[in-house]
Amino acid sequence: MRIDINAFFGHWPYWPLPHTSGDDTLRLMDEHGIDHAAITSLRGLHGDWREANAETLALATAHADRMTPIASISPMAGNVDQVLRAAAGAGFRGVRLYPLLLQGYSLQSAFANEVGRVAGELDLLVIVPTRPMMNFRFPTVAVEEIAALADRHPATSFLLSGPNYLSEFNGAIEAMHRCANLAFEVSCMQGFRAMERIVAAAGAERVLFGTGLPLQYPACNVAKLEHAALDTTTRAAVEAGNARRLLGLDSV
Repeated sequence: MRIDINAFFGHWPYWPLPHTSGDDTLRLMDEHGIDHAAITSLRGLHGDWREANAETLALATAHADRMTPIASISPMAGNVDQVLRAAAGAGFRGVRLYPLLLQGYSLQSAFANEVGRVAGELDLLVIVPTRPMMNFRFPTVAVEEIAALADRHPATSFLLSGPNYLSEFNGAIEAMHRCANLAFEVSCMQGFRAMERIVAAAGAERVLFGTGLPLQYPACNVAKLEHAALDTTTRAAVEAGNARRLLGLDSV
């Protein structure tokens, strides 16, 4: 089984995408051997998070065997505890934070810390990307800021998304050494034998397959995984086992 921990659908305002609908996402999954995806409406990155969550839940409910919904939230949410408890009750298994897009907040803020605290109580995975996709046009969140948030909430599972190579790659490894509750998804990671290096440095149980589809073409990360020199047990963990554990899919 192959689970994409970092998949999207929907409206993207910055440039035209060839694939935007839920059906497009399913076709891409089928074409590239992706059995299941943790899915979020792109609207949640730049627009109304409530509408984004409604779109996400509708799509994931219609394809419950293929998709797990991941929520969006912003500082405009009001009562974070109430919003996340409602999301968890509706079936969301995680929440994404995007402080540097249109939401404009710091990971040191009371809002981010409340998300971290409540997510831990509800066993929701908190996904925090340094960048939304591998494109240098976007500002990046420092890996250290994400690690600091994870460090303040050790009972919460965090997923670091977006680091690329060199200093970002090394920063991700350092952060994971410091924070036992921080895992890493590979969709923006580049570099020769980077998959093997991150597994060796951080442990097979803390690395997850992700593509960033449709912002990124999924074939690139499928090839990255398929060409990695990983043993059978490690490959199974990266490909699906770690995602199943962090999303709680074995218990639902």
